[in-house]
Amino acid sequence: MKGYSLFSKRLGRYKAYVLGVVASIVIVDLIGLLPPWVLGDGIDYVRKGGGDVRTFGLFAFCFVAIEVCRACMRFTWRRIAWDFSRKVELDLRNEFFAKSVKLPPAFFDGTTIGDLMSRATSDIDQVRMFFGMGLLTLFDTTTIVVTTLPILIWLNPRLTLYTTLPLPFLAVICWRIFIETHRRSRAVQEQMGDVTARVVENLNGIRVVKAYATEEIEIERFEDLSNVQVSLSLRLARIQAVFFPVFTIVLETGTLLVLWIGGSSVVRGDLTVGDFVRYTLYLGWLTGPMVGLGWTLSLYQRGIASIERLNEILLRPDPVDGASAPAATGDIEFRDLTFCFGEGRPNALEHVSFTVRAGTKVAIVGRTGSGKTTLVQLLTRLYDAPRGSIFLGGRDVRDIPAAELRKLVAFVPQDGFLFSDTLAENIGFSMETVDRAAVEAAAKAACLEEAITTFPEGYDQIVGERGVTLSGGQKQRACLARAFAADAPILILDDAFSSVDAETEDKVVANVREQGKGRTVFVISHRLSSIMDADQIVVLDKGKVVATGSHEELLKKAGVYADLWRKQQLQESLR
Repeated sequence: MKGYSLFSKRLGRYKAYVLGVVASIVIVDLIGLLPPWVLGDGIDYVRKGGGDVRTFGLFAFCFVAIEVCRACMRFTWRRIAWDFSRKVELDLRNEFFAKSVKLPPAFFDGTTIGDLMSRATSDIDQVRMFFGMGLLTLFDTTTIVVTTLPILIWLNPRLTLYTTLPLPFLAVICWRIFIETHRRSRAVQEQMGDVTARVVENLNGIRVVKAYATEEIEIERFEDLSNVQVSLSLRLARIQAVFFPVFTIVLETGTLLVLWIGGSSVVRGDLTVGDFVRYTLYLGWLTGPMVGLGWTLSLYQRGIASIERLNEILLRPDPVDGASAPAATGDIEFRDLTFCFGEGRPNALEHVSFTVRAGTKVAIVGRTGSGKTTLVQLLTRLYDAPRGSIFLGGRDVRDIPAAELRKLVAFVPQDGFLFSDTLAENIGFSMETVDRAAVEAAAKAACLEEAITTFPEGYDQIVGERGVTLSGGQKQRACLARAFAADAPILILDDAFSSVDAETEDKVVANVREQGKGRTVFVISHRLSSIMDADQIVVLDKGKVVATGSHEELLKKAGVYADLWRKQQLQESLR
């Protein structure tokens, strides 16, 4: 039953709404039992020769008053039901987003954003319909059956027996359709995830699509996915289309039996016209919601399928975190660190050991794919290293809460990301309230101030999605300014100068040296000229530390670093 915790949790959280709508439904259905009785008595009164206008008017007034009360109560329960479903929708969206941003990066390595978007939109919408109409309409139908069937039996047991003869066949049909609807609903929702994923990927990569003139190819691929989606939706619609006529035929068969047998009883005088009308109206009151049961079961099954898909995210265990004790800075030690991204994959790092003294600058260099980025990602717990392999201030980073640890670190990743907001908001991203003076100082340190003066709105310039309105170098410097503004004791620059020209790089490197005073600075760079002043240079090759030392010490050794240096010097001389 773990998979239905989302269902039970919402019923418990909004029990006031649930009790309100249940009470309203019960009252509506009890009121609905009165009109047939009033109408039946009125007909018998007229057939017995009653001609009193006042009495007849009283019957009419009671009938209208009851119907008005029923309409008001039905409006009430539907209003509460829709409010309840919207509350559930709001709650689910907030919880889904909160859970998504807390999931570890490893989860997103194997999950498309489009699939998550589908769950956050289509699946949550199906759950809203499930709670708002499907579940409560099912309760409404059940209440009507429980209250009306005993009255039918009391009015005429023999007639009720004939009426219910088709119900066992109906139960079998419902069960078979119930199972098949669930399977097809799940397939529809999963395919919707694939369609959404294709849209998100193409829109994010629209410049690549246009650069390679593959618009028509991508359109064809999307049409193929859409055709599959339509096909699956039609398969679901077909089973629902079969359900309605079959359900109606079975129920109307019972109605035909009532008209035949009941009509014969009226002719023979065994049953009054009023009782027959009363019985027929109660039967209609019973069969009406049951005819719509197919739609209700469809909502129910689609809702359950969507709940299962949402639970795959919401019920994922939270990342194992450290104790709540506050983190502290200090020396950083990598102790025999070995790490791989998953079973069956080669080690990204093997037996890495070195120590970084607090307040010093360390450079991590090596060929592409040597594990440089992985190393700093493990330090910040974007991925969790094996316990006992990374220490900060003598404390295992696995014992430090991830949020506390990351407050100590300002990280500029390779793929600098900017939000579709103002430049000031992006630079002051780590601040609860953006300090404009600190933002401007950080932009100046990142050599971005001159570029900002050319923007029409200055610091209030909207940078567009992923910073699309900025050049590569401007985007990179904006990310660097964001790290400076964070004012964290540990600064990590992962190839943060790759899009910056040599002249600007020299200025930025000088500012990094100034900004890094008193901080522990990690610099990953393919341009060795930018890390010559590092207190320690760690050389990685194929996931292993092959050398450590200063720039001069490493040049004296015949190794990877000296080889990289010579090649870069040769390239510079040829320009």
